[in-house]
Amino acid sequence: MAFKPIPLNSLKYDINNLINRVKLLKPELGGYIEHFHYNENIIIVKLSNGFLKINESLLQIFQENEAAISDMDLHKIGLTFEKTLL
Repeated sequence: MAFKPIPLNSLKYDINNLINRVKLLKPELGGYIEHFHYNENIIIVKLSNGFLKINESLLQIFQENEAAISDMDLHKIGLTFEKTLL
């Protein structure tokens, strides 16, 4: 399945929404600060208390249909959290 590019103007909004869903399972996540592309598949999200990794294809699925993202998917995103002291 080929994915189309994510429109940049909606990316921050969608990342925030996805993080908010992950926070329901992992409330210790901090607030969004910025994001950058680590490679063609992974987006690194800088939070106020650490970093989170999001698979770009999962983000695209979320953009197309938020309900298609399961609690297991959200849990896997939460497991990528690395706490840092900024």
